Amino acid sequence: MATLARGRNDELIATTATERQRPDLWLLSLIGALSLLGLVMVYSASYATAAEALGSGTAELLKQGTYLVIGWVALFVMMRVDYHVWRRFALPAMLAAIVLLTLVLIMPSSSLNDVNGAKRWIFIGSQGFQPSELAKLAFVLYLASWLSLRGSDKVGNLTRGLIPFGIVLGLVVALIMREPDMGSSLVFVCIGVGMFFVAGADLLQLGAGMVLAAGTFVLLIQAASYRSGRIDSWLNPWSDPQGSGYHAIQSMVALGSGGFFGLGLGASRQKFSWLPEQYTDTIFSIIGEELGMVGAMLVILLFGCLVYRGYRVALQAPDSFGALLATGITSWFGFQALINIGAVTNSIPFTGITLPFISAGGSALIFALAGAGVLLNISKQTAPPAANRK
Repeated sequence: MATLARGRNDELIATTATERQRPDLWLLSLIGALSLLGLVMVYSASYATAAEALGSGTAELLKQGTYLVIGWVALFVMMRVDYHVWRRFALPAMLAAIVLLTLVLIMPSSSLNDVNGAKRWIFIGSQGFQPSELAKLAFVLYLASWLSLRGSDKVGNLTRGLIPFGIVLGLVVALIMREPDMGSSLVFVCIGVGMFFVAGADLLQLGAGMVLAAGTFVLLIQAASYRSGRIDSWLNPWSDPQGSGYHAIQSMVALGSGGFFGLGLGASRQKFSWLPEQYTDTIFSIIGEELGMVGAMLVILLFGCLVYRGYRVALQAPDSFGALLATGITSWFGFQALINIGAVTNSIPFTGITLPFISAGGSALIFALAGAGVLLNISKQTAPPAANRK
């Protein structure tokens, strides 16, 4: 995999040898299936809450449907634009993301941008978005450009590779941890490490860096009582069933209630004010309750196939920039889904992060579909066999 990172001249040669073709239709179908399933499940999971709070059970459905349309427009636009064009926007996009991540921290707190003690939103009027979602796409784009221009020789060098990479990753993660948002921080770390490995990292240096990063996370967990409380509630949620363990317990009740085939679409009981964040962070639990283990395993299978097709696109990309870009986008979807499902099944401490393409939310859905469009454009450009062997 490390040989994917080639020099700038190799990229230009590979790009000129590119064969134009249709996008990966399997990949497109998987994204369509996940987003359609998401729309159905958001409607089912939100109906009771929306009817009580907003006077209409279809309020969240209409909102999510609007986001879905915008997201698919973004997908088709990005799919038609040659991904090489985005390279010139890599640095401006990264700088804009850092500015927005900083801005969300220094803005005065309000009921809009301060949710459960976390400041993650920027609002213009009644419309808001999460800078961290934009930052995921900008981060992947910037790292793909930066790593591909360096080549495997410099990437494997401590002072030219690991240290600058660690500074960039550390800056982004530090800003997101300040929101605080542990879940997104983990996603950024997984994306960054995956791309750095593929670019030709020295495994000994990378291993040492990961140990250092793990130690830093442990210190951050111990430094904040609410983070250490999450670890305690993960290990034994029944120690505080009405407090820190409540979310995990209700999530597991929902999953366990579904059995093998589920209670039926729309028949969830946990969505009636028992399970928090039932159509955002914990929508997978509602899927398990209504569609059973069969439905839950189908979602996991769809994500598994998506990751397989995405990494296949990376292996067949005509140049290192495309390979790294596809690796980063696929890692983004795959690791975020893994962290979300791991959290709601209590396999890992609860982090509070959405399930890509399925959970309700405008920023997450639109930027994920835009990223998917870039991935599909890369799939349209396959290097001839001779170029792939270089």
